[in-house]
Formats: sequence, C-alpha cells, structure tokens
Amino acid sequence: MKKIYTIVAVLLLAPLFINAQIEIAPSAGFMFGGRVNYYQGELKISDNMDYGVSLIVPDINWGTDLEINYTRMDSEARFRANSNYPNYDDANFNISVNYIQVGALKTLGGDDKFKPFGSFSLGATVFSPKNKDIDDVWRFSITLGLGAKYWITDRVGIIVRGRLMLPMVFGGVGGYVGIGGGGTSGGLSLNSYATIVQGDFNGGLVFSLGK
Repeated sequence: MKKIYTIVAVLLLAPLFINAQIEIAPSAGFMFGGRVNYYQGELKISDNMDYGVSLIVPDINWGTDLEINYTRMDSEARFRANSNYPNYDDANFNISVNYIQVGALKTLGGDDKFKPFGSFSLGATVFSPKNKDIDDVWRFSITLGLGAKYWITDRVGIIVRGRLMLPMVFGGVGGYVGIGGGGTSGGLSLNSYATIVQGDFNGGLVFSLGK
C-alpha cells in the first residue's frame, strides 16, 4: 500500500508547483464493486461507500480542465467455487479498490455558476486484499463520467458526478487461504483473464485556490 500512497502523493502535489489556479475537490459516494467469472468460480466485490479527492487545473484549453483523481473503496470480496472444481474452497476476504487517474473534464455549456461536464480519465486500478497471503493486482483502467460543478461563491462550490469505471483485464489473483468445510486450505491461483465493470456516484465540495 505504501507504493499506492507514494504515487498518489506525487500526482496530487505536482500541479501545486505550477503558477496557476487550482481546484481541490474532496468527495464521497457509493461504488458498485462488480464481479469476475473465472474458470474455477466467481469472484464478487461487494458494493460500498467510497471516498477520494481530485486536484483540478481549470480551463487549460477550450473549456477543458485537467484532473488528477484518487478514489478508494474498502469492501469485501467473496469467491464461490464452481461445482466442477471441488478442490477450490469458497472464501471471503476484505479488499480495498484504488483508482489513480489522470484525465479531463470537458464543460458542456452552462454559465459562470453552473457548469455541467463530461469526464474521461485513464490510469491504474489497484485491487489490494487485506490479507498477507493474497497479492495486490494492478490493472490499467479508464473511466467515463457525467457531472456538474455549481459555484456557491467565487471560491467554494459543489461537485457531483457519476462514472463508469473499467479495469481492462482482471486476472492472476494469486494464492490465498480459503475456509472450506474441511478446514483451512491454501494455494488457490486464478490465472484466467476477465473483465470487471464498476461504477460510482459521488459528490463533495470544490475549493478554488490561486489566481
């Protein structure tokens, strides 16, 4: 997890050294966890609350803002083995889902106070089980979204958004300890590749700093 936080810190702090207006937008919301079907069974990540922060450099070109975003959900993952794979046990474990993204917010009309936008970003998604026997899984991902900013004052506003979140492939979970009817067992390795579809709705405040 230290690697994740180091990358996030570098990305979020980098624009602060630019002599430009900056917007900071902490947010909270709800993420849909999604599921992955493997040959051996199904892995499902439970829906849960998420939280994050965006650092936005507004109006870099033709009504487009640069956005650096970090979003995290802490949840539970459940593996259910298929009946034709009797050597695999069902298992539950806690997991965090981390999105580290760089992208753009494109203004879609509006006025000085109300600014609807579309968003696109790309970066990494890190699935980090809270179990020392399971490896972190890093995947390239993209997000697509629609949202709006509403400025209450020149410096403080509200931002809301919904996103479709798409890690490109999801495979190679690695080994973990499973709890089955015969007790504790280990050594499960899921090596097939599959896609997972996630999404979220979030909102929060946005603060304008600088010029």
